[in-house]
Order: sequence, then C-alpha cells, then structure tokens
Amino acid sequence: MGTVTDVTKAGTRTATWLGIAVLLMGILAIAMPFATGVAITIGLGLVLLVTAIAQLVFAFQSHSFGSGVLRFAFGLLAGICAIALMTQPGAGLATITLFLAVWFMVDGVFAIIQGIRWRPEPGSGWLIFNGIIGLILGIMVYNQFPSSAVWLVGLMVGIRLLVSGFTMIAFGAMARGAAKAIDKEIDRATA
Repeated sequence: MGTVTDVTKAGTRTATWLGIAVLLMGILAIAMPFATGVAITIGLGLVLLVTAIAQLVFAFQSHSFGSGVLRFAFGLLAGICAIALMTQPGAGLATITLFLAVWFMVDGVFAIIQGIRWRPEPGSGWLIFNGIIGLILGIMVYNQFPSSAVWLVGLMVGIRLLVSGFTMIAFGAMARGAAKAIDKEIDRATA
C-alpha cells in the first residue's frame, strides 16, 4: 500500500468520526434550541468581551488622540454589549432573533431585485425563488416574535451542524472509495 493512500485512509476515518460528532451536536442543538441559543449568546458575549479588552488596550497605546478616543469608545461599547449579552442572554437572544428576521427580509428583497435585474439569464428564476423564501422566512420569524427567539437561533445552528456533519461523513466516504480505487490500481500495476 502507498503512503498517500495510508494517509488518505487515516484522514477519512478522522473526517468520518468528526462528521459523526458534528452530526450528533446538530441533533442535540435541534433537540434543545433554547439552550443552544443561550449558549451562542453567551459565547458571543465572551467574544465581544475579548474584543472590548483588546480595543481598550489599543486605545491607550494609540499615537494620536483621535484614534485613541475612537478605539476607547468602540471598546467601551463592545464591553457594554458583552456584559449585556452575558448577564441577560434571553434579551440578547431576542435581539439576535430580530436581527435575523430583518436580515432574512432584506436579503430576500435584494435577491428578488437582483433576480429581476438578471432576467432572462439562466438561474434568475432561482435567485427570485431564493429571495421569496428569504422574505417569507423573515416575515414568519418576525410575526412569531418573541416566541421565535426561543427556538430560531438554536434550530438554525442545529441544522447547519447536521448539514456539516453529513458533508464530512460523505467526503470521508468518497475519499475512502478513491483510496481503495488507487490501491486496486497500484496492486494491478505491480502484479
């Protein structure tokens, strides 16, 4: 057996096991969407806290007053947002949900406009369809607010993890099949 196929087979096993782990995390996220949403909100708060600290440190190291003041203000704002997200994750989750509803609607409108502008090119219908779906999803999430805050973010993350896990498993299987085909070719060539 060749070194390349050995490395490929080891990589496919890793991809498959990681894919299974990601798939299971996706199932868990879908099963517990509120807990997932809260965890994501607190995680975002931690990221903002690190950003705030970094901006405040850079503010005091700035060589100009204007740059230092802007960095200090941004660091202060990031710190306030971080504390708010970490201490009030439910409110933060609601804010993220509203942001997603608006984003779906705006993205949907832009996709529809772009699809209309591309007419009669191939694929313009799909772009319009994509925009309509985004617009409908945004309206649905907004109309179900605040109850949509309980499930939306966790469900979306769960679905994304499911798709990622399936993809990793599929790529692992494809690479494993390619490695076996290479092994057969090597065996046939050396026989």
